[in-house]
Amino acid sequence: MLTLSEIKKIIEDSGLSAQFRIDCKGQWSDFVKQEYNIPYVYTEHHVDYIDVHSHGFSGSSMDISLILYHDKKPCAVWPLMFDMTDIEPIKSINNQYGGIIIPPFFIENFPKKSQRSVVKNCLNFLNKLLGLSGGKCWRTSEVSTGGAIGQWYEIALEKGGMLDRVNYEMYVDLSMSIQEIRKCIRKSYRPLISSGLKKWKVLVMDQYCENTWKNFRLLHKTVAGRVTRPIETWNVQHEAIKSGNAFLVHISDKEGKMVGGGYFNMSSCEGNYSVGSYNKELSDQPLGHMIQYQAILTMKEKGRKQYYIGSRFYIPVLPFVTEKQVNISRFKAGFSTFLLPRVTLKLTNQRLQ
Repeated sequence: MLTLSEIKKIIEDSGLSAQFRIDCKGQWSDFVKQEYNIPYVYTEHHVDYIDVHSHGFSGSSMDISLILYHDKKPCAVWPLMFDMTDIEPIKSINNQYGGIIIPPFFIENFPKKSQRSVVKNCLNFLNKLLGLSGGKCWRTSEVSTGGAIGQWYEIALEKGGMLDRVNYEMYVDLSMSIQEIRKCIRKSYRPLISSGLKKWKVLVMDQYCENTWKNFRLLHKTVAGRVTRPIETWNVQHEAIKSGNAFLVHISDKEGKMVGGGYFNMSSCEGNYSVGSYNKELSDQPLGHMIQYQAILTMKEKGRKQYYIGSRFYIPVLPFVTEKQVNISRFKAGFSTFLLPRVTLKLTNQRLQ
């Protein structure tokens, strides 16, 4: 089992100047606060969540997220988790297709030449770490709402990255007026939202409230029929609400009982749909429709630029994707204003030589 000190040596041997996030959390937070256009996956509360979630399911999982330096100044943050017992031991996040590594997020106007040098060293580090851990491969992808492919992707291709899959990501452009967004919402959803808002009480929890959060957690357990993840993950999400980086939209019946809810976390520019839970006995009611619509309103009020709803699936034939997930993604697609392709590359030690 590799230790953090041994991984630190691999980092240095790869030509990277870096520190572990766990050794300098204040610097990570300061970096994220300065970068307005940073996606939610780089925020500290999200990386904290991935850390405790991963460790809850595998005691050998380690947070090896890095702050990268150039000329002794922070130039990028890079979320990374490492589990030597996994055949794909390095990842930044899990999604319905399995784990992927996301690129480092560089400071604005960081010179392209310097960025290329750092990226090459990052790939060198991943190659060395994969080899020493005995892992099979690692996967990477990036989505650019600007349309241009970044240097991370280009260099990964130069190093022999092979096409693994193409999937699609759904977004809402929050710079549009609410009237324009409503026009993009699936036509059959609009009357459901209007009628539902007359019948049900929709509330937003964007401050610390132990009782409301406990009710949402218990609703999730009841609907799932079991506890699906460690309590620590719920605590991280509640703290994100407390710090203004997330909110909960929930629906109550006439007696004040919570019957549905959705948790949304945010960076300074982007919102994300993280988890939802709805009373199964009310499946004929537009609970999810109202949650999504209110979340869009709330993100606009909070000044976010875009809302990432999730992946769009079309057929249940890809690994880890079920017919249920296809149907859920079709529902969420009814709120999307645009769709972007995510191209994932697969890299092995042989390909990275």
